[in-house]
Amino acid sequence: MTARVFHTSDWHLGRQIGRYRRDAEVDAVLDEIIDIADEFAPDLIVHSGDLFDSSRPGLDDIRRAAQALRRLGAIAPVVVVAGNHDTTHVLAFVEYVLNDMGNREHDQARVRFATDARPDRLLVADYPAKDGDLTLRIGALPYLHPNRFTYDFADPALTTATYAQRMRTVQTDAYRRLTTGSGARDVLVFAAHLFVEGAAPSYSERKISIADDYAAAATDMPGVAYGALGHIHKPQRVARAGFPAYYAGSPLQMDFGERGDTKSVVLAEIGPGREPLIETVPLTSGRRLIRLEGTLEEIAQLAGRVGDAWVKAVVNVEAFNPSLANTLTTMLPHATIVDVEERRADAAHRVLDRETSTRELPDIEDLLRDYLPGRGTTGPALDRVMAAFAQLQAEPDPDDPAPCCEENLLTAAIAGRPLDSIDRSGLLTGTDTTTAEAAR
Repeated sequence: MTARVFHTSDWHLGRQIGRYRRDAEVDAVLDEIIDIADEFAPDLIVHSGDLFDSSRPGLDDIRRAAQALRRLGAIAPVVVVAGNHDTTHVLAFVEYVLNDMGNREHDQARVRFATDARPDRLLVADYPAKDGDLTLRIGALPYLHPNRFTYDFADPALTTATYAQRMRTVQTDAYRRLTTGSGARDVLVFAAHLFVEGAAPSYSERKISIADDYAAAATDMPGVAYGALGHIHKPQRVARAGFPAYYAGSPLQMDFGERGDTKSVVLAEIGPGREPLIETVPLTSGRRLIRLEGTLEEIAQLAGRVGDAWVKAVVNVEAFNPSLANTLTTMLPHATIVDVEERRADAAHRVLDRETSTRELPDIEDLLRDYLPGRGTTGPALDRVMAAFAQLQAEPDPDDPAPCCEENLLTAAIAGRPLDSIDRSGLLTGTDTTTAEAAR
């Protein structure tokens, strides 16, 4: 007896490559994912986070997500775990749309969202297998920013522990809730969006979220029949977990650092008292990402093999060439040139801008982390401030310029004020807003 789990992750709907959207590729790979799921006929489908790339996705991407999840939900029940790029209010809206504008109860919903990690709100759900002999029980843990431990958890021990220690406590509680009342015919699944030590990042992930301080120990994850992980874009098994735990990875290569990665989904057949059968199925719908490097003559020799692809060109020249971009466009008629870097011994000229530059520049997170201890912010308080800074970076500029929450926390730390001047809601206490405005 076995039950089947289909695992996908990190769609990052709305993500661009350079200044280009990738809607046709995204639609094609979502169709491919749905076709594979339909053929596999799973009992449960898990999306392990980062449905969107932005905390405020566009309407086209919300529509795309809702349509794809509805189609998956017609194949099997779907559980979506909130990732670090997802926000609760956006996922709540998608859930509202999918559940017939609120006319369908949660226990009838084909698509459910795990957005809350608090012990009394953790999503733990049972899904009977189609053969009726087994039940899949899933515990779903959304991404946890370090500052959420302060706001969402009452246990004071969590405010003084490292991130890994905090995650150990949360995952232990998740496992306790997962196993409470379970029987011999229950097959346990743990789904989470987190960075596990030993995982190999693609480095297209948000840098601060894959720092060592954010790594959870693999051996601390709940021992289950299958672990569906999200957050790392390179598909891989987490070898140290002691049970089948996989990052499904992103369905498309996100940038040129991933051009060698084969993208995939994971098919898992699991059951009590038997060896799990895990298969990774490659996804082939995305355009190739190709980096061409050399002189124009050397690149010309490779041009015939490029075809339809995204291209980054690094061209060795003797002198500045203002027509270089046009020359390359003519040379590669079926490709989209995302970035051209003109390289010569005495200087470098950027022909096209690219957000994902490979030049090493001072990292503002490192500079801030080095600066704050000199202002009296250390230990768990430093973790809390850095998490607040990461949250601010993830959010677009608000329409209302009034400072609030994470911004006030960061302002207090930079000003050298004790963090107890910030209450649990993030409001300044005993201080007017003039100082906060000055720090903006």
